[in-house]
Amino acid sequence: MDRPRLLVLLGASLLTLGSRLPWMSVPILFGVNGPANEAIEMGWADNGLITVAIGLILFLGVLFLKGKAGRRYSIPGAVLAAMAIFVVAGCFQRILQIDPAAGFFAATDVGIYVTLIGAVVALVGALGKVPLPRSGQDTAPISGFS
Repeated sequence: MDRPRLLVLLGASLLTLGSRLPWMSVPILFGVNGPANEAIEMGWADNGLITVAIGLILFLGVLFLKGKAGRRYSIPGAVLAAMAIFVVAGCFQRILQIDPAAGFFAATDVGIYVTLIGAVVALVGALGKVPLPRSGQDTAPISGFS
């Protein structure tokens, strides 16, 4: 498997994982406690659903679609990864607008960072070029997002 595909696969996996981890701390941001508010923390409500959908689309695209050697790996994949980055950037902006007294880093949690890292890794992989087959090797299309 070539490096761009591996990066997109890793990024998609991190997107999917990060979307289900806690993104922020409700008690620090909003001053409320209790189990009813814990669901908000996971992927910060609907943003986690968007990023898990993007991660699954990227993951399935790597597994089932074909790329052409010598071309950019995946422009649609790059657009999806950029969308995930914008979702996370919007969440960062909203946390800064709320301006919690405890500070930005106290208000954020691991999930938002894992999601951001996954989106960046997927973007780098999607913008990479599919290597040309070496002479003497099979010239069949390389599997991946095209």
